[in-house]
Amino acid sequence: MDRNETWFLEALQDLLKKAQKHQNTLTSEEIDEAFAGMNLSEEQVQTIRDYLTTNSIGIDAPPDADMVMTDVDHNYLEDYERMVSSMDQPDPDEMDAVKINAMAGQKDAQERLAVYMLPKVVDIAKLYLNQGVFLEDLIGTGNEALMRGVKLLGPLDKPEEVEPDLAQRIMDAMENLITENVEQKGAESEAAENANKVMEKADELADALGRKVTPLELAAEGEVSLDDIMEAIRNTGNKIDFIDYSAE
Repeated sequence: MDRNETWFLEALQDLLKKAQKHQNTLTSEEIDEAFAGMNLSEEQVQTIRDYLTTNSIGIDAPPDADMVMTDVDHNYLEDYERMVSSMDQPDPDEMDAVKINAMAGQKDAQERLAVYMLPKVVDIAKLYLNQGVFLEDLIGTGNEALMRGVKLLGPLDKPEEVEPDLAQRIMDAMENLITENVEQKGAESEAAENANKVMEKADELADALGRKVTPLELAAEGEVSLDDIMEAIRNTGNKIDFIDYSAE
């Protein structure tokens, strides 16, 4: 792979990461800036835009939620929305009264408010689709944040502040879930990459010596540290064929 190809792939990966942080949406300006200086043709730029769209990235507007949902998400959403739609929604005056009572700490009003806000959780969850987390998990996390949030409305001054406050709590919870998922996948990817490297180096040394090698012998070669070797051994459950475990 030449240097230009490397730059191109890095720019594309950076765009995908940026989109994940902005609800799977990019602007045309961000796309142009990412590939500035590469002298791409109009056809190449359009290919990039098509690629992003295929990967459920909206350009200059959020992607259509129906286009980015998996079959699992679709089925779950249908059942969940059917359940939520069967619940009666209050008129504006009644809703204000519920909010005021919830702010005052009335448990019954807090529970009613949480139920009334369930459709909002669904709407917010749709904004975070295709970011590595199932819709069911997004909604579950949003509901938990909602249940906690209705008990924390005391500091608010007026009922108009209630829904924005709860919506922000729901969004924060979903974003935290996505971040944790990304970090977990990153750690798993690094662990797999380390294990593969240790296996490759152990294979090379074992081939040169004509026998299995010990972790200390492998570390002495200087290409992988003893800590990385031991981590790879743990993560693979002592199943690296080229390492002699009995010698340690």
